[in-house]
Parts: sequence; C-alpha cells; structure tokens
Amino acid sequence: MESPTPKIVVITPVKNEAWILERFLSVTSQFADYIIIADQNSTDGSQAICKKYHKVILIENKSENFNEAERQLLLIKAARDLISEPKILLALDADEILAANATQTPSWQTMLKAKPGTVICFEKPDLFVTTHQCIRTGILTPLGYVDDGAEHQPQSIHSVRIPTPEYAPRLHFHDIKVLHYGVTRLDAHAAKIRMYSVIENVLEVGNPIGRRSRYTAKQDYLKLGKVEPAPQEWFTGWEEKGIDMHTIIKHKYYTYDFEVLRYFHKYGVRRFWMDDIWQQDWEACRQYAKSQAMTDIPDDEIPKQSQILTLIANLLAKSYAQLRAILSFLKLS
Repeated sequence: MESPTPKIVVITPVKNEAWILERFLSVTSQFADYIIIADQNSTDGSQAICKKYHKVILIENKSENFNEAERQLLLIKAARDLISEPKILLALDADEILAANATQTPSWQTMLKAKPGTVICFEKPDLFVTTHQCIRTGILTPLGYVDDGAEHQPQSIHSVRIPTPEYAPRLHFHDIKVLHYGVTRLDAHAAKIRMYSVIENVLEVGNPIGRRSRYTAKQDYLKLGKVEPAPQEWFTGWEEKGIDMHTIIKHKYYTYDFEVLRYFHKYGVRRFWMDDIWQQDWEACRQYAKSQAMTDIPDDEIPKQSQILTLIANLLAKSYAQLRAILSFLKLS
C-alpha cells in the first residue's frame, strides 16, 4: 500500500514583516497545505495580513526577547500538535519565497516521497539590490524535514531551523530555489547586521573584537559570490497568478533599529562601544521612535561615538584580523 502524500507545513516566525508578508503568503498559499505563523508582538499590521489567508494558522510568540531557539520550538510544537497527518516541515522566513518553477522540478516529487526523518536542503539565492539580479553561493541550506517527531536542539541565534538528528539522511536539491529578498534592501540589511552585533554582545557570543570584524558596517556582499541575472522562471509562474514579485518597500528606519534602541534602554549605550554600529545616527532614530510613542526607548540623548573611540576600535579589529590570518597561515604551513 502506497504511503499518503505528506502535507506541506510551512513554519515561519514574524515580527513586523508587512513589507513582504503579502507576497510571502500569496506564494506560499499556492503550494503549502498549512502555514503556521508565530507572530512576535508585531505593530505594523502583520497579524491583520495573516488573517486574510485561510491556510494560515496564527499563533502568538509573546516573548519580548530575540531567541531563535524559543520561536523554532514553538513553531515545531504547534505543527505537531495541530496537524496529525504525515507532514514535511518547511522552515521559511517571511523574506524567503519559493521560486515559481520549484514545484515542477523532479526534486519536488522526490521530496514528497522521502522517508520520515529526512533532512531537505535547498539553494537560497540572494536577490541583490533589485529582484533582477542575484548572488549565488552554491551553498545548500537545511530548510525542510520529513517529520518523524525527532527532537530539535536549536541555538538562541543563527540556529538550524529544523531537526537534524544524526541518523537523518539528507537530500540536496539544486533545482529548488528559495529566493531571499533580504539584500534587496541594503539599508535594512545593514540595520539587521547592527542588531545581530548588539544581540551577540548581550548573549556574550565570542569576543568584542571578533564580533566587530564579523559584523562590520562595511559589508562586502560580493564576497558571497558573483552577481548574475535572476532567471525569469523564478518569478513568471507566480506573476501569472497576479502576485507582485518585484516591488520593494523601504523605510527610513526599520524594526531592527528600534530593537537596538531597546537594548540601549535596557543595558545602557556604553556597553556597545566596541560594536561597529555607530555610523547610524541613533539620536535621530531615538527621536523618531519617541515621536511614534514606542515603548522602552531611551529617554536620554544618544551621543555620537567619539573619533578616538572609533579609531581604537578599528585598530583593535584590524590587529585581531591580522593575527587570525597569521595563525591560520602558520597552521596550514
């Protein structure tokens, strides 16, 4: 007797993703059986958008903190509690959208027939500046799991999103693309990088000098790979269904900026002097946040970092990078 076709269950954390949520849900509704959204205190209308789509199961993540482990476990538990049928979990962020030709590939059918306990890896091209070009690294990311109830052991930041037990075979699908829209907005991505630096500071991940090198304000995106045209077949099928795949919405400030302000409010500004976040005008951002009656925003003026502190921080980061390069060379010799 042939096994039943598993349900496709997309699990997605959301916090103020209105800029792309309509596109994500319009596309995802075309192939998913269920879309579980864990909304974390959105204030931009994200919940209202979710409620327009009948495949969406909206749950609340009431945590005030950034914690990837908590939200992944929340989503996986909801999928298992609410959907009893055999299922494939696809862990996608709201700015990650399945290419239009993906469901017509041989790999899609292979995925549907995979045994429980299988990890599924896809390529995730970065649409770069516009939707008409991309950067491709060739790296395949584990985003899917043919669910067998395995325990997930996530990390609080930069965590693999789905269970990856030691016994699990992996399927690597080069012909299924998940389009990442994150660097279509370089200013928003820079804000996100600043937020990650601040979060790792609070979590005490690594050391301050290494963190400054890792989350530099001068991101060189071309280190990821060469820029090439984005194939039209990634978009056409969805566009034929009336889905806008190309409009990019930008703002002066982003939710990531306001999260950094909240960390300033909680821990003080001085703690973050070594983080490479001071090209941003935080005082102007603070005043805007106050004008919008946002909560947990610092009351006191946020001064710009002095040139001397910036110089010291840059010298320390440069020396650290040179030392690491020397040690790496000696190790290879």
